[in-house]
Amino acid sequence: MSEPSSEPIYVPALPARPSALGAYHLLTPDIGAALVPLWTVPPRVGRERTPGRGPSHPLDPDPAALARHAHDTLDLIGRTQRDRPAWVDTCHIEREPGFPGIGSGRTPLRPVTGIDRDAAQQVACAEAARAGGTGLGIRIRPDAVDSTGEALCRLLDRIAFARCPLDLLVDLGAVDEDPGAERTALHTLDLLGPLHPWRTVVLLAGAFPRTHPEAYGAPLAETYRTDRHLPDLLRHAAGGHGPRPAYGDYGAHDAASADRVSDTGDDPFRGALRYTTAHTFLIGEVPAESDHHLTVRALAREIVDGPDFRGAEYSEGERWLRACADGRDLPGTGHPDFWIGHGHIQHLTHVVRTLRRHS
Repeated sequence: MSEPSSEPIYVPALPARPSALGAYHLLTPDIGAALVPLWTVPPRVGRERTPGRGPSHPLDPDPAALARHAHDTLDLIGRTQRDRPAWVDTCHIEREPGFPGIGSGRTPLRPVTGIDRDAAQQVACAEAARAGGTGLGIRIRPDAVDSTGEALCRLLDRIAFARCPLDLLVDLGAVDEDPGAERTALHTLDLLGPLHPWRTVVLLAGAFPRTHPEAYGAPLAETYRTDRHLPDLLRHAAGGHGPRPAYGDYGAHDAASADRVSDTGDDPFRGALRYTTAHTFLIGEVPAESDHHLTVRALAREIVDGPDFRGAEYSEGERWLRACADGRDLPGTGHPDFWIGHGHIQHLTHVVRTLRRHS
């Protein structure tokens, strides 16, 4: 099984749930070939997890169910990706009793570790990457960048035995309310870039809001895409230290989407249509007490009649919005997971085409 001849221009960090996996499956071949996803396996039960901080005690009370959750999710990722590469992060379940391990064998899936992981997990990921032959991702959340460099050097020494390609995944998390995100990104890349001859360097940043923007509940709320400036930053960030960073985000969802169990009710935008424009996210609330079908069609009409709609032929996401707005050729108006999935489709398509135009 061979790796693609070139590295991705775009890395969406997505929760390994049917909505996002289905969206990836529905991308056109030219769009799918331009991106490599970073799939995070969500927790099975419990409250939202904090990335980079493992629980002090097991959170899943049923090891057998946890094992089934891990096996089924990893199998679904593998069947969705087929022979295409992707990174897979199991940070939320790998410390739980019942976790079946990373696995090995020839596979296009790249395991993910980080400086915040247990030494045993780091070694296990390196062994799996060596056996799989497709490399290892190192996900860094730069909370304290200077100490991060020292910790990364220790990790690199620990996994040097694997002699496999390494990918640096710099994860800024949510940047929609962080005015210092660009400065943090540049400092982190300058510090960590020279520490290894990385195969791929990725800068992840999420700008979809975590909380309701002002005036949410109007026909359409609008929130600014802070992350849209990062591609320009990336053009000048390599500084001669390996490959130019690839752009990454969290699709049409907030940066914590993979840290939650899907049906907990903690997602404030679960019942919402979303649409990505060049500068903003458009978000339309579907209140639980509303006339579901009428509300969804009205929101779809707001989007397709607006100046930023790209036309029904742009992607499957736009095609569905047009059909929903017109009220034709659809058995219904979908459900929250369906709306999230189609939001991902149009977002991923738009980001790839924008990056291609600017590259």
